[in-house]
Amino acid sequence: MFKLDDKHLEAAQEIAAAHRNKKSCDNCYDRGWIGVSEQNLLVLCTRCVDMEAAMADWKEYVNNHEELKEHFSDLFEEMEEMEKQEDTGSAIPTRTEHKKDHIKAKQTFVPGQKRTGRAKKI
Repeated sequence: MFKLDDKHLEAAQEIAAAHRNKKSCDNCYDRGWIGVSEQNLLVLCTRCVDMEAAMADWKEYVNNHEELKEHFSDLFEEMEEMEKQEDTGSAIPTRTEHKKDHIKAKQTFVPGQKRTGRAKKI
């Protein structure tokens, strides 16, 4: 099983700290990361870290280190797929996010005589 070296972990911590948006965060205690996974990878704070910018810097860091390229090759595959979609210009149609689906109300009407209060059943 792959385990990230401590020198790369320290670089990831610096990247997380560099891309923090908020001054104080109760979720990550002002670090930029919540914890470390079993593979010694950082779990970034989603509340105060700009995830896209941090991932872009991490991809650049991985690209500069050959020993990490083989383990993080899926990051670069995603980049290639996105570039292909941009080149072809065919975008997958997505559902509009701002419109809610209209849910039909449950029918509670029961035909028959309406009984109110202590009316006796005939």
